[in-house]
Amino acid sequence: MSLPLEGQRVLVTRPAGHGDSLVSTLENAGAQVLHRPTLALVPNQAPLPVLDLPPDWIVFVSPFAVDTGWPRLPLAWQQTARLAAVGPGTASAMIAHGALSVIAPPQGGGAEALLAAPEFAPQAGQTVLLVCGTGGRQQLQQTLRAQGVQVVEAVVYDRQPAAAQLNVPEGWQQSALDFLIVTSAAGLEYLLGMAGPSALQWLKQGRLVTVSERLAQAAVMAGFADPVVAAGADDAALLAALSARVGSTK
Repeated sequence: MSLPLEGQRVLVTRPAGHGDSLVSTLENAGAQVLHRPTLALVPNQAPLPVLDLPPDWIVFVSPFAVDTGWPRLPLAWQQTARLAAVGPGTASAMIAHGALSVIAPPQGGGAEALLAAPEFAPQAGQTVLLVCGTGGRQQLQQTLRAQGVQVVEAVVYDRQPAAAQLNVPEGWQQSALDFLIVTSAAGLEYLLGMAGPSALQWLKQGRLVTVSERLAQAAVMAGFADPVVAAGADDAALLAALSARVGSTK
């Protein structure tokens, strides 16, 4: 019995240290995987917001936001605020750091998924502390502020290009690429800046896989044809998206 991704060539662009499990998942499914990070996540020491009272809610946007931000939060905030995460992976990271109860979408992830969760219901006049990185989306903030919620950002890490060039091995460029996984807008932006003309042409031969319609639209604008949108950013959702696409072409 063949593996679901047997013979498929996949480029993973997740940040260094944040793509190993995905690479292993894809390789175990039979894929040949090249991991070339386009985005680096770097903790910063920007001061936390000064609040007169502990926030009513604390929302984390990613596992890295948890790893870098949770240890810096006052214990009183952790104990009194309601805790939320944009996806199950982020929720798991919060629980690993000691959170007892976390509201999060059961699958998928992102601002849309969290806003659709019935349990996530900040009220007008309440304060939401959003633990995030520089340059992220503003949808969650804008939606909550339009509802009269005060949103304060704790920016605990920066996003930077991972390298000056993509540096794809020559042997890889001699054969067609089947899939390219990009899971953030910054990752796509930096990928386009890192890839030279020949590498970019090679990349566009493959089917780009991403995690939101918004990001898929940005990829189309950049010249990628018919991106695949996975149901979430976790390894299982990305594997399912690739496997379904491979299965539909057999």
